Amino acid sequence: MTQPSLVGPAVLITLLITLPLTAISDTATKLTGWQSLWLSGASVLVGLEAVALRSRMVAGLHETQGGAVRYLAAEVFGLVALARIVATLGQGATGFAAMSTWITDPLAAFDAPFLFCLLALLAVAVLSRSGIAAIAALAPNPPLKTPLQSLDMLFYRSDATARRRAAVAAISNGAGWGGLVLITMQVWQDAPITTLRTAIYLAGGLTLIALAQRRALLADWQSDEAEIAPDVHRRWSWLSAGTIGLVILLALALPAQLAPLIPPEWREGTLVIGGIVLLSAMILSLLFIGLVSLVALLPLLLLMLLTSLMNSTVATVTSLPPPMITPPPPVEPPLWPGIIFWICVAILTGLAFWTILRRQAWVKQVWAQLPGWLAQAQAQLAKRRFWRWQPARRPLRTATKRSPPRDAAIACYYAALRYAAAHGYPRRPPQTPAEFADSTAPQLAAAGDELQALTAAYHRAAYAGRASDRAEQRRVSTLLRRFRKKLTQRRRDA
Repeated sequence: MTQPSLVGPAVLITLLITLPLTAISDTATKLTGWQSLWLSGASVLVGLEAVALRSRMVAGLHETQGGAVRYLAAEVFGLVALARIVATLGQGATGFAAMSTWITDPLAAFDAPFLFCLLALLAVAVLSRSGIAAIAALAPNPPLKTPLQSLDMLFYRSDATARRRAAVAAISNGAGWGGLVLITMQVWQDAPITTLRTAIYLAGGLTLIALAQRRALLADWQSDEAEIAPDVHRRWSWLSAGTIGLVILLALALPAQLAPLIPPEWREGTLVIGGIVLLSAMILSLLFIGLVSLVALLPLLLLMLLTSLMNSTVATVTSLPPPMITPPPPVEPPLWPGIIFWICVAILTGLAFWTILRRQAWVKQVWAQLPGWLAQAQAQLAKRRFWRWQPARRPLRTATKRSPPRDAAIACYYAALRYAAAHGYPRRPPQTPAEFADSTAPQLAAAGDELQALTAAYHRAAYAGRASDRAEQRRVSTLLRRFRKKLTQRRRDA
């Protein structure tokens, strides 16, 4: 039973989460000068990484690295570092100018833009993981191999069907709430980009909902081992495309009709009401935190009350007024602790990003194929004419195996043979050195004694293994000169 791919739904889910976040960022841009492009790009990266992280953890890869907490440590630290980077880049020159205060006061880095970016990226990660988990729940379950339709099998199928319906409902509700946020932000913005953004969101949301419904229905059919004709997929795809196209056309025409219904003076009142609601929520949250703190302090107050009752018989002690201490003069905080702190943070950030990159499957494939690509690029560059003007490199000289030096007696003997052959007395191949000397010495007359002496020296060096010393070298050199001189004189006389 084939499992459907999660790549397409992951891209759709990331797109549907990024568009409302971009709309909220654009609204903040008009009020504070915020640059929303960096947050939109970071939300896409965080959404895709959350989907990939969920897939890796479902496959059990986190168990090989010390558990889920240790596996998620790099992801969480990378998310915090990315939020700080996005907050600084979103503020532009103001954000870079504020970095000078972080050295002496590291807590100044936790400002309002950073907290906003951190909460936004954290929401993107959680929503992306929840959305892809809902899509993954629509996969068909393997059928039960039971001979009869037992009660357990019926409960199993009904539970799987209920889970798929809940997943489709969760996807539809999430897409609906995102569309509501996007339309609400569109009321405060008159730019044409908002209309295009709404149309893209509607197309993506309806595509995701149609995809979820189709996968749920196909999963129910495949769980019952039903045969699905190819025409079903084709007709469903055409019907979904037509419905989505009509809705997009309606969305493009809808803002022009709704714009006059919302007067511009109401928008400021809506903003004031929203601010009041947020302020009320903040006050309620502070009251809740105070109530929780009071409940936590009740045991401590009870202990103090009991201690005071037990020590009531003790005479009261008059308290002495504290001495007047002059406040110390203001001192500038040191720079080195802040510098060391941020250097450590930078090293940990780089390590976190490197760990996240190493876990990506596509990074491993690219790293494995990188040497081959570099070799091909180098070969292509070598063929270009642009590089032919460079002088050719001389090949490196390889160390050749040299033959050992020849003995002086052997060298002089072969020189005498070449000189004799030049004068008409060559040595035939089957002749040994002794046979050549015996047959040629009578013909050479006065030069025969030198040839006999050179042959004897050759025998001692070549066959007896006696290396020639300096005296022997001088003697054979003298014999060779006299041999050449006598042959030259004989030729002149002839």
